[in-house]
Amino acid sequence: MPFVREVFDVPAPIKAWAFVSHVLACSRAQAQSVLDRGRLRYPNGVCVRKSERIVGQVALLHFKALHAPSLKPIFSTPFFEIYHKPKNLYSHPKNYQSFSLYESVHARNPEARLIHRLDYETSGLVMVSAQKRYENTLRTLFSARQIKKTYHAWVQGDIRAYAQGDFSVILPILEPKSIRGDLGIRCQISTKGKFSATTIEILDFCSYTQRTRLKITPISGRTHQIRLHLSALGFPIVGEPLYTHDAHARAYLDAKKADFQGAFKSLQTKLALEATGLEFALFGLAYGLYSKEAKRES
Repeated sequence: MPFVREVFDVPAPIKAWAFVSHVLACSRAQAQSVLDRGRLRYPNGVCVRKSERIVGQVALLHFKALHAPSLKPIFSTPFFEIYHKPKNLYSHPKNYQSFSLYESVHARNPEARLIHRLDYETSGLVMVSAQKRYENTLRTLFSARQIKKTYHAWVQGDIRAYAQGDFSVILPILEPKSIRGDLGIRCQISTKGKFSATTIEILDFCSYTQRTRLKITPISGRTHQIRLHLSALGFPIVGEPLYTHDAHARAYLDAKKADFQGAFKSLQTKLALEATGLEFALFGLAYGLYSKEAKRES
């Protein structure tokens, strides 16, 4: 469980940030960030302000790995590490009942941070900073589009009927933060959306299953971009739970939200999408990191 709520009896007045700093063994800035998020509260539920002195009973909500880390890095340097995230696992803690990749990362190295994320349903390579001082440099690689990300996927149907060779999909995407109402968690193709481009290479076609294997490179980095672009073409990724029928998407999202293990496990999907490659330059060195799925084509 990624977050726990611990109740403390504070015997003598102490500044709120100093109390949090002591309990979590963190810096003053990190303690103030915890307070800014409203994670220290009085018994009546009122948030403790970082300028306050506290005494008596308080409850602190904080991240705490309660089990041994199950995931280990598959590649390490002094600057970053690479993890392989399984399918049906959150990248970051989503709620107080869900496990995440970050739990394993934090348990091994409390200073480490995920530099980017993958969808819950998507498996593949995730970069993690090895030290706090490299975090901003690594994030800039992604925000400045200086990292080439590669994915592999199986889609429903023979996409060769759409294109005979490599091609690009350029369709504007409206992301969830701008969408309200029913199924608002999904992105939409919309003229109000942001420029979004995806390049696609056809690798193989299985006549028995009527599925096509693709190598995909997103040029932009919108939420669910690959999944939405392929569904918009009429070739959804195998196992796609969101960008197919509305009724199925509602059932899937309701199960995730409720987090009822029995019902949710029955709806968990094996989305045939994996982040298979990261190519970039850092501190004068060029890196090309690939998963086993990417090596299959070589």
